[in-house]
Amino acid sequence: MSNFAAIDVGSNAMRMAVGRFNARGELSVIASCRAPVRLGRDVFRGGAISSAVMEQGIAAFAEFEMMLNEYRVTRYRAVATSALRDASNSAEFIQRVERATGISIEVISGDEEARLVYRAVAERVPLSRGTTILLDIGGGSCEVTLIERGSVIFAESVNMGTVRLLEMVRGASRDQALLERLIRQYAMRVRKRLKMTKTQGRITKIVGTGGNIDALGELRRDVLGESSARIVKRSELRQLQHLISGMTIEQRISRLGLRPDRADVIVPAMTLLRGVMDEVRADTLLIPKTGLRDGVLLDLFAKGRVDSSASALSRQIGRVRAAALELGRRYQFDERHALHSASLALQIFDQTRRLHKLGVEARGLLEIAALVHDIGYFINSTDHEKHSAYLIRSSSLVGLSPEQVEFVATLVKFHRGSLPSGKDEEFAALPSKQRKAVKVLSAILRLVEDLDREHSQRLKTLRISVRGEKLTMRLPARRPLLVERWGLQKHKKALEEALGVGIEVV
Repeated sequence: MSNFAAIDVGSNAMRMAVGRFNARGELSVIASCRAPVRLGRDVFRGGAISSAVMEQGIAAFAEFEMMLNEYRVTRYRAVATSALRDASNSAEFIQRVERATGISIEVISGDEEARLVYRAVAERVPLSRGTTILLDIGGGSCEVTLIERGSVIFAESVNMGTVRLLEMVRGASRDQALLERLIRQYAMRVRKRLKMTKTQGRITKIVGTGGNIDALGELRRDVLGESSARIVKRSELRQLQHLISGMTIEQRISRLGLRPDRADVIVPAMTLLRGVMDEVRADTLLIPKTGLRDGVLLDLFAKGRVDSSASALSRQIGRVRAAALELGRRYQFDERHALHSASLALQIFDQTRRLHKLGVEARGLLEIAALVHDIGYFINSTDHEKHSAYLIRSSSLVGLSPEQVEFVATLVKFHRGSLPSGKDEEFAALPSKQRKAVKVLSAILRLVEDLDREHSQRLKTLRISVRGEKLTMRLPARRPLLVERWGLQKHKKALEEALGVGIEVV
């Protein structure tokens, strides 16, 4: 049985977990360790990691290396979040760790962090009904994800982590007052962002992840005498905040049993959590006791499975569809055209499957690309395909990996204008298998643009037949489709070359 490992290089600490999956795909963490290396203190105060803290980090990774060997880990992923995203000397730290231990660290974006946390939470909390807010409070950033009936509507990463907040207010004459003002402004921003989103109803659940939130659940049980550490009510949070804020750090350690590197950041975590709960009027916080490391482990396992194709990938793309539509609405796209384009693209994909031999993942990513291919018009109609690709890369499509987001952006970039070629750096950087897929799928998008060129949705269905090296495309419609046929004749060459057939439009 294979063992997997996840390493989380956070702003407040570094953590590692070794996991194993049973035959049903259920995760068991068989070993874990935590190194109290606070990268964020240096980075958020001075912009760089000090030499002393860098040495501590390298020593922590030496322990992680021993665990990798001891548990005979077959696959691992080491991810770094806010502190290394911001550190001016992060590249030096990453290189020194790799030279000393052979472990490669990947600095991930806030969107990727949110995706991995969402993946972990979805394994433990039913998200298919109602509207849920997922709040992940870290040392350097806070990720807020809005989930509606299992689909991510939006995710946002903000530099509002607990260590960062401490460093922002440290030395101020009224630390707590300044802290609360900063957090109140952020919580109001969350509420305004939610109001802008077309949700089906009020927030039904708020779910919290991160070490501080887990600690609050344990304080609820141990200090307030409640039976469960898996929830915290807003009224209980007020009690804990009043109690803990009045203690010194030493008292929090001695009386409450908090670790030294938890005793100071617990206060901004409570203030941040309460601010968001007050703004969205949530009375109870669910604490699933999972997070980034579990999400990394689940991701590693899924990528290594041969049977993770059809059903799992279909569910994944289904969850992303709502986020793609929300992204389009944010940039004022023509929603009817986008939905119609996706329908036509899938019709062409399905009826040419014998030629391109692409699978479920490619089909799903084609659908997402078709939904968002025109959002670049928000910036400028000239070269809008390039603007669309830029917006996709810089926006949140939680549920897609960074590689999948890049694939979608590349598809969209070539849905008009120049054809994919090795002269384009982004296309050339893709693996050969993906380059072939981009040529096929972007060619399909080109034809879809012609089939709804006037955004009138006149053509609902099309019929494709293949005999030998000839593909016949029939356009059944009540009215002549002169513009559509002209466009197909002009742009069919890209798909002919990608599929190796001649195309006749009748």
